[in-house]
Amino acid sequence: MDSGSYTVQKTLVFLGDSLTEFFDWQRRFPRSRVLNLGIAGEPVEELLDRMNEVLSSVDRPDFVFLMTGINNIAADDYDFIGPYRKILFTLRSSSRETTVVVQSILPVALPWVDNKALERTNVQLKELAKECNADYLDLSPFFFGDEGGAVAEYLLDDGVHLSPRGYETWSQAVEDFIAAKT
Repeated sequence: MDSGSYTVQKTLVFLGDSLTEFFDWQRRFPRSRVLNLGIAGEPVEELLDRMNEVLSSVDRPDFVFLMTGINNIAADDYDFIGPYRKILFTLRSSSRETTVVVQSILPVALPWVDNKALERTNVQLKELAKECNADYLDLSPFFFGDEGGAVAEYLLDDGVHLSPRGYETWSQAVEDFIAAKT
């Protein structure tokens, strides 16, 4: 695992659910100040409810990486674009200097979740990022297998949470994104 190919220390904020919370982002990016504000089980609406807390946690971070929505999708709730938009507007209005990055929702191996519908949601998130003047980090090419399902070796047995290889793939994509922006 590389410790970060960019040379200038950055302040990185990671927002999301258990996928975010369960990884040691600080260890992955030791030359940066990292805030992991992921909360397991949290749907988009609950993240929106805690945005004041999020904003008071750090002043003008260099990057905010946002991945949320899988808890909504797992509950068959695909109607969260409105609250997601409010999160993005809140983040954008808090600091124009911050690079806000919407990350695509990762596929899962759950029988009741249609990964094709998840892909359609990611298309909406990409459009939303553009609308809200945010960047979009498409992780789909790394996490979707040849047959449209999740790459099995990137998931734990529960079909949702990431294996060490999955986290390495995700965090490398984040690192490459940061390096390209700096």
